[in-house]
Amino acid sequence: MKNYLKWPGNNFGDKLNDIIFPSIGINNCIPYNKPNLANLPLDTAVGLGTLLTKKIRSSVTVLGTGADGTRKPNVNLDYKFVRGSLTAKFLGLDHSLAKGDAAYYLKNYMQALVRPKEYKVGIVPHYVNNNELVGSNIISPTLPTNKFIKEISKYEIILAEAMHGAICADILRIPWAPISINQERYPIQFFKWQDWASVFDIDLEFGTTNSYKTFLSTDKQLDAVSSDVRNQLSMFANQ
Repeated sequence: MKNYLKWPGNNFGDKLNDIIFPSIGINNCIPYNKPNLANLPLDTAVGLGTLLTKKIRSSVTVLGTGADGTRKPNVNLDYKFVRGSLTAKFLGLDHSLAKGDAAYYLKNYMQALVRPKEYKVGIVPHYVNNNELVGSNIISPTLPTNKFIKEISKYEIILAEAMHGAICADILRIPWAPISINQERYPIQFFKWQDWASVFDIDLEFGTTNSYKTFLSTDKQLDAVSSDVRNQLSMFANQ
């Protein structure tokens, strides 16, 4: 029986696993237990997250997760695809495995939730900085998944400290900027961001809520990455 790794908590990016895997017919989930992921059943898949570190201690199937650039898994893994080219290079994998973040599987799902534009600039903090800013344009990553997507879609620009806030904006064709809100409380995870952006040949610049540069993948890039991710997930489900 195939399983997927389920993250605890109420964070948008982590919750997407609970949409992706059941949609491809994998309903059995294994809760993530800290500090290490040992003794996981065979055919357990890991999707969203930065899990290709020493946290992984079982021979799981890798479907879009990434490395952190500092620690490598000490076990043999079944790599179907990884988040980006930085992860592939760091782990000594073939570049062709750098397909993209698993969230791109949900392109059609997210785009179906688009609402008319109402506002100029929305800000998505990382969940650890959820209470650092106040204002009607703060979009909490702890909102229910569909509500979060709909709120993102109402803005013309998204400033994101949470990477999956930027990914959501990218899928919804909204220019986004990677920012830091509180560098001491949550330092920018440069490797993770650049790893994701690498599949679009984007060289990121990080800003603040007051000074930022926006980015957006092309329609062609979005379609290609989404198709690759979807194909890889479907092939795993049908094995």
